[in-house]
Amino acid sequence: MTRTSCRSPVSRLSKHRKHANSVKFDTPPTEMKRCLVKLKRMVPTIERNKKVNQLELLQHVIDYIQDLEKTLQYPEDILTSVNVSKCSSPKENQSLVHL
Repeated sequence: MTRTSCRSPVSRLSKHRKHANSVKFDTPPTEMKRCLVKLKRMVPTIERNKKVNQLELLQHVIDYIQDLEKTLQYPEDILTSVNVSKCSSPKENQSLVHL
C-alpha cells in the first residue's frame, strides 16, 4: 500500500512562493532609471519634456499597448476612423499630410 502526501499542492506552492519572496533581486537605481527613460521615449503619448511619475508612465504604457492591440485586431476600423478620402488634386493631397 502506498502512502499519499497529506500536503495539498497549494501548501507546496506557498512554500515555494515564500522562498521566492525571500530571494531579493536588487536592480541598481541607475539601471531602473535608464529603463524608465527608455520606456518613456517609446510611448508617443508622452511629451519628451513632460515630467511623469512612474505610475503615470505605466498607465501611458498600458494604454498605448491596448491601442496597439486594437489596431492589430481591427485594422479596418482604424482606416475608416481616419476618414481618408481620395483626392483628385495634388494641393488636396498636401493638406492631408498636415492632419
